[in-house]
Amino acid sequence: MGPLYCLLLLGVGIIGPAIAQDLTIPSGWNVSSSDTVSRTEREAYANEAAAALVQNIVSNGSLSDTTESQALASMYTVLALQDTLSGNSTWKNTISNSMKTWVQHIDIFGNGTVGSRRTNSNGIQWALASYYAYKAYGDPYFLNVSQNAFSTTYKDYITPSVAAASQSAPGRNISAVNSSGCFSHAAGGIFWLPDVPDNTQVQADTVGPFAVLAGHLFEETGNTTYQTLGLQSLDFMGDLGWDQGNVMEVGVIDVYPCGRNTGKSPGIQGWYIYALAIFANITSGSDTGTTLTGQLRTAVSTAGRTPSWTQSNGVLIDTQDTAYSLNDDEFDSKAILVRALSETLRRNPSSTGGDLVHFIQSFLTIQYDSVTTAARNGSSYAIAPAGPAPAKFSNEGNIMALDMLNAAFAMAPKDVAVPSSSSTTSPSSTGSSQPSTSSGSPIPSPSHVGAIVGGVVGGIGGLCIMVGVYFWWHHKRRKAEQLATPGESFVEPFFSPTRMVTEPYQPGDPNPQHGNMYRSSFRGPGHRSKLARELPSTPSLPRTIPTSSTNLSDTQSSSLTPMMDQHADLPALVGRLVHDLLRDRDAVSAPPEYGEQ
Repeated sequence: MGPLYCLLLLGVGIIGPAIAQDLTIPSGWNVSSSDTVSRTEREAYANEAAAALVQNIVSNGSLSDTTESQALASMYTVLALQDTLSGNSTWKNTISNSMKTWVQHIDIFGNGTVGSRRTNSNGIQWALASYYAYKAYGDPYFLNVSQNAFSTTYKDYITPSVAAASQSAPGRNISAVNSSGCFSHAAGGIFWLPDVPDNTQVQADTVGPFAVLAGHLFEETGNTTYQTLGLQSLDFMGDLGWDQGNVMEVGVIDVYPCGRNTGKSPGIQGWYIYALAIFANITSGSDTGTTLTGQLRTAVSTAGRTPSWTQSNGVLIDTQDTAYSLNDDEFDSKAILVRALSETLRRNPSSTGGDLVHFIQSFLTIQYDSVTTAARNGSSYAIAPAGPAPAKFSNEGNIMALDMLNAAFAMAPKDVAVPSSSSTTSPSSTGSSQPSTSSGSPIPSPSHVGAIVGGVVGGIGGLCIMVGVYFWWHHKRRKAEQLATPGESFVEPFFSPTRMVTEPYQPGDPNPQHGNMYRSSFRGPGHRSKLARELPSTPSLPRTIPTSSTNLSDTQSSSLTPMMDQHADLPALVGRLVHDLLRDRDAVSAPPEYGEQ
């Protein structure tokens, strides 16, 4: 492959952004069906899917049916992101205990099994998962893991000086000259295999998450070195990594002979979009920002329209290009694309994002509609949004679905009104026509007006009794005070509400958690995991009031305050009791709210 080919290839970074920026909504997309679905209901789906998944985390921090590294990194990522996006700490204990246990006892650059090949793809994706855990809970341990793994990956980073010298790169003992002309333009690339010095393969699922993490760490620390490295890696992806013929990112490049695998994968596009969205935002207002925004628009348009992984209605399916399938984890590949689009949406407000925002919102809405109707059986999900609904529970399906569900509630307005009871149903009772044998309990649907009125009337009757009890109690207390010594006093709460919690872990797990939270070179066909089990019978999972949630309101905390203080005002007491009665009825009848973002 001669120098002329590489010169043409390197021109992609200049001409690519001007091509394929069609962000009009295809006529086959139906984007109106979930317009009336509230953020609360969307969030309930996401929480229920997460609870079903968390049940299968075992004591060593892996899943019951897999120790595959990138699947586990994605699982902890979506759990942390769910808490970040909802403003909760539902899964804090799970991540603080189980994720730490796993990370501390394995080599994160391996695949979770002894003797497995170490890859920079594994390490940098665990670094990214650790960063999300840090952002969700503020634990410096996870930031340290993230930065250390970033530094370790940097050992295989191709710097501009090494690329320009066209000589052996870090960790490589290859004496080949730059006969193809590619290596001199390989700055920002990262060798995939840290321990194989004669391998010059660079993969997008290493470079992409490295650039994403570099952007996050720059924003977190202000260290411009992260920004410089991230932009160089992004340049590599838009240059040597860009397939101009298909207008999309390629997954594998051998930077010495300039060989490329042109197989198609939504995850590869996702990593490119992810990095573009972050750095277009960081550099907004500059020429670099304008260029990156153009590249982002092109990449999003292609990723949302390609028949390689979308149907005519826009729903994601498994990659059809089996001759060059690049991702062993098909379920995770689709999830990464959706995660990237969700990040893009958060960094481009609707007031300025225009057609890009509308296109992404429509695409994500389609995935949400499909995953909750065609791909769901109770709290169990298929490995593709297109379905069909699973007959067996697979952890992979729920990991995939969580990215779709998280994105759906995150983009919904926080002040969306809950639809009327005639149009709102609980997550566990809608979607698939198959009988639900969910691993999570149904979330009760809103009560009918008659039931509410009856409850209020009964509550008022009970209130009258309580007021009578109050006067009797107050009389007894005054007599007791007369007998007490001057230094003695006491306050007894009128009642102490019981806090129901969910225990998604299997019985006997040492770390119970409250439930209101590759490869070989130029791989052949990917595979679907056959690690599946029968759907479990529905356990008793009471509605959760998160004990560590950030959205515990003042009214909730007031119900824990002693209500019979000797200076209590009776009208205020009555008003508070009525408020609590009505609030508790809502807590039973409505899907759970997990807090503000």
